[in-house]
Amino acid sequence: MASRTHGLVQVEEKNRDGTEEEKKDGEAANRAFPFYMLLRYADTLDWTLVALGTLGSIVHGMAQPVGYLLLGKALNAFGDNINDIDGMVKALKKVIPFVWYMAFATFPAGVLEIGCWMYASERQMARLRLAFLRAMLSQEIGAFDTDITSGKIISGMSYHMSIIQDAIGEKLGHFLSSFATFFSGILIAAICCWEVSLLTFVVAPTILVIGATYTRKMIAISATKMLYISEATSMVEQTISQIKTVFAFVGENSAIKSFSECLEKQFSLSKGEALIKGVGTGMFQTVTFCAWALIIWIGAVAVTSRKAKGGDVIAAVMSILFGSVSLTFAAPDIQIFNQAKAAGYEVFKVIQRKPTISYDSKGKEVGKISGDIDIRHVYFAYPSRPEKSILQGFSLSIPAGKTVALVGSSGCGKSTVICLVQRFYDPLKGEIFIDNHNIKDLDLKFLRKNIGAVSQEPSLFSGTIKDNIKLGNMDASDQQIHDAATMANAHTFISQLPNQYSTEVGQRGVQLSGGQKQRIAIARAILKNPPILLLDEATSALDSESEKLVQDALERAMQGRTVVLIAHRMSTIVNADIIAVVENGQVTETGTHSSLLDSSNFYNNLFSIQNIGQIRDSRTTETTKESATADKQFSTLDIELKEETRELDGHCTESSEQVEPQRRENSSMFFRIWFGLRKRELANVATGSIAAAFAGVSKPFFGFFIITVGVAYYQKDAKQLVGKYSIIFALIGLLALFMHTLQHYFYGVVGEKAMANLRKALYSGILRNEVGWFEKPENNVGSLTSRVINDTSIVKTIISDRMSVIVQCISSILIATVVSMVVNWRMALVAWAVMPCHFIGGLIQAKSAKGFASDSAATHREVVALASESAANIRTIASFCHEEHILSKARISLEKPMKRSMKESIKYGIIQGFSLCLWNIAHAVALWYTTILVDRKQASFENGIRAYQIFSLTVPSITELWTLIPSVISAINVLTPAFETLDRITEIEPEKPEDLQLERIKGKIEFQNIKFNYPLRPEVIVLNNFSLQIEPGTKVAIVGPSGAGKSSVLAILLMFYVPLEGRVLIDDKNIKEYNLKMLRKQIGLVQQEPLLFSSSIRNNICYGTEQASETEIMEVSRQANIHEFISNLPDGYDTVVGEKGCQLSGGQKQRIAIARTLLKKPAILLMDEATSALDGESERIIVKALESLNQKGNDGLVSRITRITVAHRLSTIISSDLIVVMDRGEIVESGSHSTLISISEGVYSRLCNLQNAMEM
Repeated sequence: MASRTHGLVQVEEKNRDGTEEEKKDGEAANRAFPFYMLLRYADTLDWTLVALGTLGSIVHGMAQPVGYLLLGKALNAFGDNINDIDGMVKALKKVIPFVWYMAFATFPAGVLEIGCWMYASERQMARLRLAFLRAMLSQEIGAFDTDITSGKIISGMSYHMSIIQDAIGEKLGHFLSSFATFFSGILIAAICCWEVSLLTFVVAPTILVIGATYTRKMIAISATKMLYISEATSMVEQTISQIKTVFAFVGENSAIKSFSECLEKQFSLSKGEALIKGVGTGMFQTVTFCAWALIIWIGAVAVTSRKAKGGDVIAAVMSILFGSVSLTFAAPDIQIFNQAKAAGYEVFKVIQRKPTISYDSKGKEVGKISGDIDIRHVYFAYPSRPEKSILQGFSLSIPAGKTVALVGSSGCGKSTVICLVQRFYDPLKGEIFIDNHNIKDLDLKFLRKNIGAVSQEPSLFSGTIKDNIKLGNMDASDQQIHDAATMANAHTFISQLPNQYSTEVGQRGVQLSGGQKQRIAIARAILKNPPILLLDEATSALDSESEKLVQDALERAMQGRTVVLIAHRMSTIVNADIIAVVENGQVTETGTHSSLLDSSNFYNNLFSIQNIGQIRDSRTTETTKESATADKQFSTLDIELKEETRELDGHCTESSEQVEPQRRENSSMFFRIWFGLRKRELANVATGSIAAAFAGVSKPFFGFFIITVGVAYYQKDAKQLVGKYSIIFALIGLLALFMHTLQHYFYGVVGEKAMANLRKALYSGILRNEVGWFEKPENNVGSLTSRVINDTSIVKTIISDRMSVIVQCISSILIATVVSMVVNWRMALVAWAVMPCHFIGGLIQAKSAKGFASDSAATHREVVALASESAANIRTIASFCHEEHILSKARISLEKPMKRSMKESIKYGIIQGFSLCLWNIAHAVALWYTTILVDRKQASFENGIRAYQIFSLTVPSITELWTLIPSVISAINVLTPAFETLDRITEIEPEKPEDLQLERIKGKIEFQNIKFNYPLRPEVIVLNNFSLQIEPGTKVAIVGPSGAGKSSVLAILLMFYVPLEGRVLIDDKNIKEYNLKMLRKQIGLVQQEPLLFSSSIRNNICYGTEQASETEIMEVSRQANIHEFISNLPDGYDTVVGEKGCQLSGGQKQRIAIARTLLKKPAILLMDEATSALDGESERIIVKALESLNQKGNDGLVSRITRITVAHRLSTIISSDLIVVMDRGEIVESGSHSTLISISEGVYSRLCNLQNAMEM
């Protein structure tokens, strides 16, 4: 145990060191990544839109300094006529029209600013998404073994893209508007009072230094944060994509624990981020207030020395100071830009990565490929494990039109040869020739179009069966597709499906059985009609009858072609022209089947192990006394073939699961974003809110005192009065630093905590759902991963970046209202009378933002799912040169958001322009009414303009408030699917009853009258009146054609699904009465397609049994015949297997999966084609190990393992105590091997004879 712990520590240290290096590289690269690169995909129209949007932003930005220039003119009208009311009124009336002109100018500015930036960003992001997808698809396969993971692809297409779109859209427009305010303010200040404008050279550098420091810190944090997000994304994607393995090995808690540890790292980082953000924005405020203090005092000096008028000084002061304040408004934009640069670095790292094997390196195309293959002294090691040599001087010559079979133990390099011929990788040494042309000199697309391949683990794409077959030839007619399916023995089962060739196969073909998927993959390869055909265990997932038919079809398809065949079943290779024995990465012997039987001990042993006839003959005499127990109930019903794994529809529970969540959503959706917060966090919210309220004092305070200062300039003791006000300004600035730090820190920490709580709860909630829920189209891997990582990030945005500012804005508005009412209630009421204009505009904008955000998010999920699926099936895509078709699907999926964006950006821009116009109209009305009050002697100019100015300076808070509120509403709308997932009541509760001390089960199993169908197609019965009793410790085998329902029996026993009728009993107790997790811990499962996690071999073997000792791990590895292979690896058991085990061969993965199951020490062992990917020797050793397990006691007691095996290879199950033959969901025969073989006309006997004939 100590040695294992030490090994784990070493692995963790290596991973940590690698992560730290990656972080440093990311930070350095991100610092050098220029922002303009994010606009790289803009075309002429986009640049035109950018130019118009920039014009709109500039005009919008200039409106505020121009307004203060007009305010200065109004103050001059007051000062020049301080004792002449009529003259003052006349002068004021000359200023008012210019305010109206400015109001009307802001309407087109608002339309251009919002409409152009929004639409331009959508257009650019469509191209960037396509470029990212194109770059991903163009990478060599080795990149997916090392650099490019599915998590990075999903993060790039969702999280990173949304940040970049935000940055180059409205945020950039807002940023330019803020800087237009700053520069136009300097210009106006220079015109009005150059002495005051010189202070810009003091104020601006100080602000820039603070901004640069703030930016540098935020860039470093953003880069590190991206790495943590990618790590969490990979973790979630990996778990959800292998959900059956997670459930079978009760790995939910382990997955949640790992995810929680990743979230803890993010939380620690976010605390520092919140502090830096608080201090940064606080320092902006402090510098601004201190600059105000200095500038108004310098203005007093200028006025008293007669160098400027009071109104001009105020115009200059306001222009400079609010120009500087606009830089603080740009601070959140800078934060977004930093995040966008970090995201852009990750995205462009993929886009700019130069693949070592690429379609771009144009090679030659020859007229016709005849199919001669010559492999000369090839040495090769996988890029992810360069120290482990796979091929060591591999040489083989394959004549055109011949069939060559490669045989050898798992991991000897057979599949690697297939990969090298397709040029997925290039050899380290040696060369491969086709028709005497080095494949490196041939055009890559031309090469792959002339090679057809069927892999060991067939990969299908979302879409119909027809779409998947047509992948072999996109120009094929329906008749050609049907002919190819017929040749692959797939037409029959396809025709019996309700929608036939239009049947949706689900993501990665989840709705079809392994055999059905394999036959579609074979049909796809046949349709391609290539001169070279590569078959890597092409018939491993087929039953004997289907294999015979497909083998006949393949032999017809092989005629005139060069075929490289890899198989562990001898039956598939006996007729090969040449059989090459591969050992340790070299060809040791070649010959025909008959010659190798005489000359090769290795081949002879391999053949002897699998020869059923020999074993059967030796057993016949021992079993003649057994009576026949063939089931008399042969199926006469026309039950349609049904796949082993089906998408779960869930219609029957739709109403019950929706009512309660809907009620909760309507009543408390807003409060739920504060997810899982304790009293301590709520106290932090209260502290942050108080700080935000105090921070909101600054605007009304300034509005009150700036007019007071302007009037004071005309007093005799102006210098002393203004000096006193300057000190007050400086003190307010220091208070702002303290309050902003508290506000952003506490809200930032609470927002991160709420987001982490929701992520963890949502992830846990997702892992509580039954298997069928994951098979729904809307719950594909990409969508669920995006829901956990991307959607939940909105919680932090709402709390940290929205709610604190909303509190601050509300504080400003309330204080401004009270103070203005005290100063002059008439002016205050008029100011409030025009305020509804802003709120009306805000409500309309909220509605627009809500609709646009939700539709955009939903549409882009299609592209994310497509990218995720493409990354998972990249070898199939490369083999069939399917890249352009994937890109065309992506273009189609992006058309809808593009069209909608154009309409919404125009509407949203008009609304924004209208709102800005109303805002400035309110200023004009207020100034006009002040003039009326002065004329009627109902208010002094000072009080009238001061009451108005308090509101004028608080208007940004009002507009910001109605900008934030709709964004919060739309954000909550995006969160709705996440909360619906969280609230969903699972159909199969994994932890009830809470029986945590379940005793070891004996293993008696009984299926009673089971009727089962997958809810998506209730008209197709998978199991019909299925009844079977299995005694403890017995070995039961289930055989039958593909689609007979064999794997469904295992799925029901594991409670992946619930039958429509009947019961399943374990130890005479209904399985629904067991605690499901406790039950699954005592059931072992080895699946047909082994799935490993991206971690070390040790962690994969220990998965679900983390407390195992090093001795136990090595013992089960020996039993699974994998220990020697692992020990020879440089890192041994600490070797990382890669994403989904991509660094290992199929047989190696299967043996690790078997070792994982053996370590579990199950009472019931389920084997679903568990040895189909193994060579004969490994299969013999593992079968022997399983036999010995079946005889071991438990704590000294006789308690044998109950074993249920699903197999097509009958040699693996002849020693079973009971063999059950299924067809169309029913048991048609049952008995021992000797009993069933004696029934000459029986189904089992026919299957045996068929396999024996194929072995000969």
